[in-house]
Amino acid sequence: MHIIATDDEQSALNVLTGAIKEAVPLATVHGFRNPLEALEFMKKIKCEIAFLDIQMREMSGIVLARKLKEIYPKVNIIFVTGYSQYANEAFALHASGYVYKPVTADKIIIEMENLRNPVKWKETGIYVNTFGNFTLIVNGEEVSFGREKSKEMLAYLVDKQGNAATRKELAEVLFEREDYSRATQNYLSKIVKELITALERVGAEKMLKRGLNSYSVDVDAFFCDLYDYEKDNVTPDELNRFQGEYMKQYSWAEVTLARLFWEKEGKS
Repeated sequence: MHIIATDDEQSALNVLTGAIKEAVPLATVHGFRNPLEALEFMKKIKCEIAFLDIQMREMSGIVLARKLKEIYPKVNIIFVTGYSQYANEAFALHASGYVYKPVTADKIIIEMENLRNPVKWKETGIYVNTFGNFTLIVNGEEVSFGREKSKEMLAYLVDKQGNAATRKELAEVLFEREDYSRATQNYLSKIVKELITALERVGAEKMLKRGLNSYSVDVDAFFCDLYDYEKDNVTPDELNRFQGEYMKQYSWAEVTLARLFWEKEGKS
């Protein structure tokens, strides 16, 4: 699914695109400060949804909405504003919805569930998002973990792309190179147990493979933006998903991040 977001203020655009990505993590969000660029993009890729700030200097969101509908009549227009005086104009355009600032993921979800032209946005299956923050999504819902270290362990195994990590290696990564003592081994066992429990709870236990004193992920058991990006026949959509951030909550991910920047230069 493709979603357009426009706001001529960069900080406001960052908030808007961030909220959309949080609410609809499987969507490809295209942010524009210039409405004319959004129009040109729509001519190339028909986007199902457009979140438009109403007050923009180059072109108002109302005018932009009319032009987008000329290109793709079924686009769901959702206006974003801090004011209510434009409501009549918005609804005259058969807008799908209206989001008042400050924009939040919860507000985005409400509009997504009430689209004038419904689209499928809660996908089934197991998805791993690595670009930005690491998240695991099963049947359209983000998975929660009882321990943050369990989530980090899964993230590290995804980063290894099917290669096994020994218990000692995992302990060094998760505990920042503390001694591999009996205490850390016991703590690691609790982390592994919680990870298995979290995966079983959502029916994603097939992701994790257990070897002799080691663990890995089954790369064929789930979809992953990183794996799509690094394959040979990468599509423009998959290429555009990487916007300079990779598992940003984990410092050990910086090695892969550097490799992704190098690869992006080669693919561009």
